[in-house]
Amino acid sequence: MSFTNKEILIKGVLEFLRIIVIAVIPVLVSSLEKGAVDLKAIAIVGVIAGLKAIDKLLHEVGVEKEEETGVPSEFITGLVRF
Repeated sequence: MSFTNKEILIKGVLEFLRIIVIAVIPVLVSSLEKGAVDLKAIAIVGVIAGLKAIDKLLHEVGVEKEEETGVPSEFITGLVRF
């Protein structure tokens, strides 16, 4: 199964959006209950979502390279290497 660059990018963006929905919305709800929006917390969650998306992109690139060449790729483990 070979991915195109567009499909890999779409998977990364979907991972980013998934993390945003799972993490930022509860932070917003909690902040609004307190009466003030905590922009630092929202920014931190956004950065974490971005890192997770980059991790997913690297993993997908590694999978594609491994399938094309048959040689194990270091990218398959993503950013965190596990």
